[in-house]
Amino acid sequence: MLAILSMKEKRRYSGQSFEDRSSERRARLVRAALDVAGRFGLEGTSVAAICAEAGLTARYFYESFPSRDAIFVEAYRLAQAELFEDIEERLDKRDPIKSALTAFFEVLESHPGQARVFLLDLDDHGPAMRAANQEAAARFGKLFAPKAAKAGDMLMLAGILGAIVQIAKRWIGEEFATPVPKVVATALPFTQVTRQTGGKASGKTNGKR
Repeated sequence: MLAILSMKEKRRYSGQSFEDRSSERRARLVRAALDVAGRFGLEGTSVAAICAEAGLTARYFYESFPSRDAIFVEAYRLAQAELFEDIEERLDKRDPIKSALTAFFEVLESHPGQARVFLLDLDDHGPAMRAANQEAAARFGKLFAPKAAKAGDMLMLAGILGAIVQIAKRWIGEEFATPVPKVVATALPFTQVTRQTGGKASGKTNGKR
C-alpha cells in the first residue's frame, strides 16, 4: 500500500503529472536550444549552455534527448513552426504568394542568428533532420508554389523552393544587405514558373509565347 502511495506521489507534484513535468522540461530545453543557437551559433550551443538557459541540469537534458544533435532537430522544428505562424499572420489574400515571401524574408531579417544557424550552419544530412526538412518543404510548397504542390509536381516544387532557399542563403551570407522588397522581387518570378503542355517549364503564367 505504501509503495502504491509513493508511486502516486512521484507521478504528481504541484498538481502536475510526471508526464506533464517531463513534457514541460523538454519544451524548455528546446526553446533554450533555439535561443542560445540564435545568439551564439552552433559552436556556442553546448549541452551546458542549453541547460543553463533552461534552468535545468544535464540529467534532465539526457532524459529528453540522447545528444546535442537530437535537440537541434527539435529546435529546427520549433523555429519552423514560429516562422510559419508569423507568415500566416501576415498573409494578404489579395496576393498570397508575394505576401508570404515578404513575410518569410522579413522574419529571417528580424531573427538573423536563427536564420544563419538553421539555413547556413546546420548539417541536414541525418535522417531526422532530413525528415524535418521535408515537413517544412511541404508547408513552404503550399505557400510559395501552390499550383505545383496541388498538382504533385515534385520536380517543379523542388526547383521553386530550391531557388528561394538559395536566394535566402546568399542574402543571409551577405548580412542582409539587400532591402527586403528587392529580395522579394528577385524571388517572386521563380514562384510563377509553370509547366506547359509537353513538360516544358515557362515563366509566363498566361501560357502565351
